[in-house]
Amino acid sequence: MRLVVVFLWMVVGTVLSLETSAGSLYDEHFPPLHPNCTQSLTDLILLRQEVQLKELKEEEKASSRILRQIADILTDVRNSLNRTSISCPGNFINFGDTCLYLAKDTDVTWEASRVYCQGLGGDLAVFRDANEFAEALGYVKGSGLIGTTDVWVGGNDLSLEGEWVWISGEDMPRGTPFWGHYNNAREPTGGISQNCAFLKGQDGFTIHDAPCDWKRKPLCQMKHI
Repeated sequence: MRLVVVFLWMVVGTVLSLETSAGSLYDEHFPPLHPNCTQSLTDLILLRQEVQLKELKEEEKASSRILRQIADILTDVRNSLNRTSISCPGNFINFGDTCLYLAKDTDVTWEASRVYCQGLGGDLAVFRDANEFAEALGYVKGSGLIGTTDVWVGGNDLSLEGEWVWISGEDMPRGTPFWGHYNNAREPTGGISQNCAFLKGQDGFTIHDAPCDWKRKPLCQMKHI
């Protein structure tokens, strides 16, 4: 009986020893999780998502930039096609929505200028806005005229003194940048004796009023064909 008890105690001791040894091996190869391990993993996932979002934003910017470049190219192509489809007859040159021709070798009265331009299929030039006026000035200034040359345009107040209109029937714009100055006063200043409009070379080819029987060079205008 005593031997049996001793044997049982030996078995129990061996089992306890094995359990202790197994626990040490487990702890050695599989250490317990650090308390901050879960937080570190979460931070890593969030950081990865942040990087991916940043990459997506950069791709969107690049795509938008490419689309804008394509749109600009298509606009240039369209404008080029429009320019090549525009035709101005004879000596007329395309400017904006119309064709212009400056008769540099002709000096006639305002009425004769209209007849001259009508004979070419147009009439004296009119400017409905500052852009058209700037285009016409660029053409006149670049035509090689000397600074004292004057040019007739299609404006007058023949029907009613002080009511300046284009030959098309539209009211002429007043003030800057259209009308120039004479004796420190804004044109038109000539009163009933000066009823026709011209571009005065000595004032940067801005508009002035003058007697209609003066002889000046016609600036003719016509629509595209």
